[in-house]
Amino acid sequence: MIFRTPGYYGKFRCIADKCTDNCCIGWEIDIDSETMDYYSSVGGSFGGRLKNSIKDGSFVLTEGERCPFLNSRNLCDIYTELGEAHLCQICTDHPRFYEWFGNVKEGGLGLCCEAAAKLILSEDMTLTETVIPDEDCDECDSGLYELLLSARDAIIKHLQNDSFPEAVCTMLDFGEELQFRIDNGDLTLPEWERTTQAETPDIQAIMEFYASLEPIDENWRPYMERCMAAEGGYCPEHEVYLRRIAVYSIFRFFMKGVFDGEILSRVKLAAVSAWMVGHLVLCEGRGADIAEIAKNYSKEVEYSEENLDALADAFYDEECFSTPRIMGMFADM
Repeated sequence: MIFRTPGYYGKFRCIADKCTDNCCIGWEIDIDSETMDYYSSVGGSFGGRLKNSIKDGSFVLTEGERCPFLNSRNLCDIYTELGEAHLCQICTDHPRFYEWFGNVKEGGLGLCCEAAAKLILSEDMTLTETVIPDEDCDECDSGLYELLLSARDAIIKHLQNDSFPEAVCTMLDFGEELQFRIDNGDLTLPEWERTTQAETPDIQAIMEFYASLEPIDENWRPYMERCMAAEGGYCPEHEVYLRRIAVYSIFRFFMKGVFDGEILSRVKLAAVSAWMVGHLVLCEGRGADIAEIAKNYSKEVEYSEENLDALADAFYDEECFSTPRIMGMFADM
């Protein structure tokens, strides 16, 4: 089968104890059944420690929501005692993500990891393909897959090469027309053209909505509330990073439409996410670390199915997320 990834995918290396936002702290860590069977077979004192640290298929977090096997040096005791091959699947994969489309597997790096975020923001995305052994996966609608693959290629090309604000606005029109066609059984690719006029954005309503999301980090909601009172906006020097965030989001989420026919909300997610990161950078001040802000945004939004679902609904139901209003967010860029 074909394995398609961004060019930077193979460059990722976990920075372990040098990480300032350790993925072994503050996250529920589920253990896959194969690894659970192995852990149950481990004997001796370490085997006893494993058995006493697992409940209902997950590690029991300790004080400060730390994984019980994250030691005082912020290194993993399972890794050192049993070897990398015996980490549970989620620990092996993170921050990588995967999606399967028949005989194609796609993989990428999640923005929620600080080392991955720096990679993602450091270079334009180019996609590479290799051949790997076949894996078991469900078939998908080949006609819809080919349409969305062509659409994604077009979106990424324009985001990377056109005027960024204009490319985002045209992407939104493209997404509207593509969604209309799919809903009506038309599997043809729309033209890349701008047809909608921007309207004045409701920044306050957008910020209030984001503040209402279920937080992963307890500091998220007060942070968003502080940013409501700050002066955001747009800084041209950030544009290259916002392009890369939009492209990352399109690569990560757009092709999921093969399974549910939903396109427009994922196009809006790419546009709004890029704008939000840029806005939060200016709320903190021009010297703010954009990779850090992008990582924190991703952690709260992309790694909560509840929050992704809330946004997907809001992109249709809330006026502040209408296509003309989102276009207005980019009007002054």
